[in-house]
Amino acid sequence: MKIVITAPSLDEHKNVSGISTIVRQIIEHGSHDFVHFKAGREDGEAATALWLAKQATLPVSFSAKLVSEKADLVHINTALTDLSIWRDLALSKAAKLAGKPIVLALHGGKYLVNPIENSRVAAAVESMLRSAKIVVVYSEFERQAVDERWKGLDIRVLANAIPLRDEPIAERNNEVPQIIFFGRLHESKGLSEMVKACKQLADEGVEFKLNCYGDGPMKDVFLADIKAAIGDRFYYGGVLKSSEKYSVLDKSDIFLLPSIYGEGLPMAILEAMAAGCVVIASEMASVASVIKDGVNGYMVEPRNTEQLVTRLRTTLADGSNWQNMREAAVDTVRNDFAISGYIEKLEAIYADVTK
Repeated sequence: MKIVITAPSLDEHKNVSGISTIVRQIIEHGSHDFVHFKAGREDGEAATALWLAKQATLPVSFSAKLVSEKADLVHINTALTDLSIWRDLALSKAAKLAGKPIVLALHGGKYLVNPIENSRVAAAVESMLRSAKIVVVYSEFERQAVDERWKGLDIRVLANAIPLRDEPIAERNNEVPQIIFFGRLHESKGLSEMVKACKQLADEGVEFKLNCYGDGPMKDVFLADIKAAIGDRFYYGGVLKSSEKYSVLDKSDIFLLPSIYGEGLPMAILEAMAAGCVVIASEMASVASVIKDGVNGYMVEPRNTEQLVTRLRTTLADGSNWQNMREAAVDTVRNDFAISGYIEKLEAIYADVTK
């Protein structure tokens, strides 16, 4: 089966988004013939007038791709954010005009669970959703949230997944606890909260080092703010390739993701858990379908900096409890989030779409 699948750049040096990561894995592990269609900004790429003008031509080039590749179906990956909605609505309409069935996968976004106050945006989201034969979400929580607002959709739950590791949990012997963040450097990831929490802990004399990897529109501002806040307790290592992630995660104690909005089911959380990191992440959307608070990780309220500080302080002081949590995290990924099971379920969805 020939499948045209949308995602931002698949070049790991140009895009660190979870959508790009999962699409790379679909193409690598799936049994169908996939054609990638680039849709979405590269990290650090501004939404300039020229960029917006290029977006206007996307439906035309998308239609041409569907015809030239003789696609059997279209897999559109979108996030419910303003620019993504309008772009992927246009791509959905192009696919419908070409007579191609659509799988529409939702990857978070501020409107996934929050109300849409703008009536035009609300109408655009509904039109995009109803253009799809099947809508894919990360969890039962998301399925219910979407179904409550847009009745009558065929919604399937398919959580993100990663390739399993054969290696045992790496031993950590860090004299100073190592905290890691990697991903898109965007305000939605709670970068401001991270700066405030780390500064307070540093001012208290708590020992830790924060290591950051990634790129995005807030890179320069974040790097300046965090360096001013904690100085040489901070290290920035650029963008990690997939092949480099575990060499860094295996040396890290705590993975931090204090997102404030827009998360679905971050790939970075699954990768950190697979490496045996103690995860501290904001409770939102489908994160609770992975993390059981106090068992295989910790959850904090979004935007609650004091709670984040308390959780970090307590966790950093209680290294004796890390091993059990690490083992539980690895077991969670191994049992429920393996890429083999993901591909099997996705290909069943593809089969249903083309019936």
